[in-house]
Amino acid sequence: MATEEAPAKPAWLNPSLLRDQQHALLVLLQASLAVLKDAQVPCWLTGGSLLGALRHGGFIPHDDDVDLEALEADLTKIEAAFEGRAPLAFRRGGRWNTTPVAHVGLRSGPTQDCEVELDIFLREEPLQAEKDFPSAEEIFPLCTIDFHGIQVPAPGRPEPFLQRLYGVDWQSTVRVWSHDFNPFHSLAHDPERVSMSLDAYTEMVTAAGYQSPRTSADPWEALRLLEGAGVLLALRKNREETWLEKLQRRNREQAEA
Repeated sequence: MATEEAPAKPAWLNPSLLRDQQHALLVLLQASLAVLKDAQVPCWLTGGSLLGALRHGGFIPHDDDVDLEALEADLTKIEAAFEGRAPLAFRRGGRWNTTPVAHVGLRSGPTQDCEVELDIFLREEPLQAEKDFPSAEEIFPLCTIDFHGIQVPAPGRPEPFLQRLYGVDWQSTVRVWSHDFNPFHSLAHDPERVSMSLDAYTEMVTAAGYQSPRTSADPWEALRLLEGAGVLLALRKNREETWLEKLQRRNREQAEA
């Protein structure tokens, strides 16, 4: 009797790696929001994280980062808020076009690089409507939305912004890219390279074995559990084993672009 072969996993989806990445990112988001709330620093979801929250209830299943916004005027308060908060690690980053970016990450050890990071885009007032960012009128007043069981601040009127950034079909069509597949800054980036209906996408990621992450209600307990489970060590091991392969693949794609 012939056995039915399991469907091949798409090249852009590694459920076992994403399970650890998204678990760590969810805990990082939860803890970072708690720190910023204690410091009375307003922030909100943006970009792919906002898209994922509204379309998928959390991460876009293939996504491997978290995007927040805050006011550039609050940068000093943000930096001070994360001092002495190990394993959370704050650093100032570069720019997204003209917008400064800061980062908060999780280290697997005091001398290690961060295994996951979230981006905080620092918006200069007045907040104008841009292709990549919402306006003040689209942001405020903030609302809260569910993100894998935690309540996260978000723009109160996000639809016009998401339509500018992802197209009028943002609710029904999924276009696939991440840091490791079809990356945005690559010369080879093509937003239509992998594009499909939401229903087809959901069926594909479910068949591939994707499971959305969960976390405990208390962010500091969630951090302790994450460290105890060895998730950050597993991510470090994967990074050390695969960095050369990823670099070679990206170089090939750049050369072919």
